Amino acid sequence: MRIIELEFLPEPWRTVAYIAIAFALAWIVSRVSQRLAETLVGRYERKHVNPEGATTGVIVGLKRRETLVFIVQTSVRYAAYVLATLFAITQVAGFGGNGAIAGASLLVLLLGFALQRFLIDILSGVFMQFEGWFAIGDSVVMEPAGLTGIVELTSLRSTKLRTVGGDVIFVNNSVIQSVRVLPRGVREVSIELVVRDEAEGRRLVENAARVMPVGPTQFIRPPWIEASSRLDDDLVMIRARAAVAPGREWLANGFLANVLRERAPEGLVVHGPVIIEIDDLAQRRFARATSGAERG
Repeated sequence: MRIIELEFLPEPWRTVAYIAIAFALAWIVSRVSQRLAETLVGRYERKHVNPEGATTGVIVGLKRRETLVFIVQTSVRYAAYVLATLFAITQVAGFGGNGAIAGASLLVLLLGFALQRFLIDILSGVFMQFEGWFAIGDSVVMEPAGLTGIVELTSLRSTKLRTVGGDVIFVNNSVIQSVRVLPRGVREVSIELVVRDEAEGRRLVENAARVMPVGPTQFIRPPWIEASSRLDDDLVMIRARAAVAPGREWLANGFLANVLRERAPEGLVVHGPVIIEIDDLAQRRFARATSGAERG
């Protein structure tokens, strides 16, 4: 028995009206679930997250919660439209005799072909979220396309990225073969150079750091000297650090390196500068993995 009776409409307009109402209800459910998801995430962020004093654990927790809420929201939207489509098929099949049944069968066949890719995307999204590949707010590089950006939205079917230049990219989950996640949201690099005079070498790095552009999409902070070690009476290795926005690695690999070379006094730099991408956690784990070889 139908909840909404439209007996005053003649066929086929009654069937058309039922289908239109089904999709309108699906649209309403989609909008309401989206608003509810945004409200829940916003309320949790205002209640539990202090932008100035939030710890890494709190931020990670917020990312995971936001990801889960929006996955549920998009799943509800998909379910609403799938039910509306199935309802439309049953309405068409139930009206007009053999012609309508043949039309409905053709529609089901076409939907079956279209849903193959959809189901592959869904399964890929389920496995990625189950294994926790990434969350909303993560800085990622998606392979094999090499897409770099911030995850703005993710669902079981697709992922929305925003690049450092502001472009919005939608990626089907089934084409994502691997994901590189930048743990702190930035690309950290080490700048190493061997000089003949430590004081002059430090002055060179500090002067180059002053002219580097600093901002959310450039160097996150000016490069800084981390350590120096004497290799010989007239050889000193200086190691500096820098952090740049994802997609702007050329600022360190190209611009900073060129400034150091051009501003170095004659004969000061023996080797370098060498720019190496690093991660503190990876270094600790590699150190633990190689500790046995050192003892041996």
